[in-house]
Amino acid sequence: MGKLDEAKHVLARMKAAEVAPDVVVFNTLLAGFVADGRFEDAFELAREMERRGCPPNAVSYTTLMQGLGARGRVDEAMRVFVEMRRKGCAPDSVTYGTLVTAFCKAGRISQGYEFLDVMAREGLRVDAGVYLGFFVAHEKKEQLEECLELMERMRECRCPPDLSIYNVVIRLACKLGETKQAVALWNEMETSELSPGVDTFAIMVTGLVGQGVLVEACGYFKDMVGRGLFVAPQYGVLKDLLNSLVRDQKLELAKDVWGCIMTKGCELNVGAWTIWIHALYAKKHVKEACMYCLDMLEAGLMPQPDTFAKLMKGLKKLYNRQIAAEITEKVRKMAEERHVSFKMYKRRGVRDLEEKPKAKRKKGQKRSRLRQAGQNQSNRHADKTDLFDDFDDE
Repeated sequence: MGKLDEAKHVLARMKAAEVAPDVVVFNTLLAGFVADGRFEDAFELAREMERRGCPPNAVSYTTLMQGLGARGRVDEAMRVFVEMRRKGCAPDSVTYGTLVTAFCKAGRISQGYEFLDVMAREGLRVDAGVYLGFFVAHEKKEQLEECLELMERMRECRCPPDLSIYNVVIRLACKLGETKQAVALWNEMETSELSPGVDTFAIMVTGLVGQGVLVEACGYFKDMVGRGLFVAPQYGVLKDLLNSLVRDQKLELAKDVWGCIMTKGCELNVGAWTIWIHALYAKKHVKEACMYCLDMLEAGLMPQPDTFAKLMKGLKKLYNRQIAAEITEKVRKMAEERHVSFKMYKRRGVRDLEEKPKAKRKKGQKRSRLRQAGQNQSNRHADKTDLFDDFDDE
């Protein structure tokens, strides 16, 4: 028997003992049923509350609406609201906010606005969390102007946009190529004494990189680093930025970004170094990649097997045996300290290099098949390498 069923059993025993549970007890059990998706039990409990002379209150009805709305059952949530009003139970700001969120999540924005207007007429407080649902819905429909108008409405209502709302609108502005608008929103946000968090920086940098506005993206990234907000989860942002800079032949700018990370004392793991080294190698900056690999080794970090294999392959093409020997010796020593077989390490690197292109080809073939299948369906509707041998482990 689960905990909810046990609670239901206790409720039955209370009834048999003629002990009357209060509305708090009922609402606790009701919330449990809703969270578990057991709406039949939840509605039966609401009817039981009526029978016991302890009718559902605003919390009870709102709990039901929240659960239904979260599962996309908006019309059922609306029926609960109608029943609530019919029973003479006055909805509060949380109730209306729940309905607004549900309608916005379902893409029925106009109905959400109707409830927002009702809240304004009844003098109920609307917080930024309620407005957020509108912004998310507008973002899905790529409606930037509507977002900007709603932000103005919030200010007029003395409910200024919060950081979550700025995140959504900045992301949308970047997505639509309105990078100047994104920068204006950022400046407005900071003027409002809101301090951008790591998510805001990640959104801005990623958005600018996506639009090819790389110099500005570097500025925001370095600002993020300067504020101590660059941590491991943002390595994806770093990868996008460095790859784009190197691809766009902005090598010095890429080095400047990496230098900023190093001088600010950010704690870098193997993943961060790998991103940088691979970005350089991908655009044939092999010597630079090797120099940074040596820096990585000096920092006490051992490169991934495929990184080592890539560098050896690149150096072989450049006939640069000196750097190859230096890297190999340092990696061999580090492997020994970690009780790792250097021979197995090298073999794994070669294997990884061979397998990655195969995996990419398979992925590409799968996408091609899916595209072809989609085309066929539309038509039917219309009709109707080696490492340095000298550095092998002995």
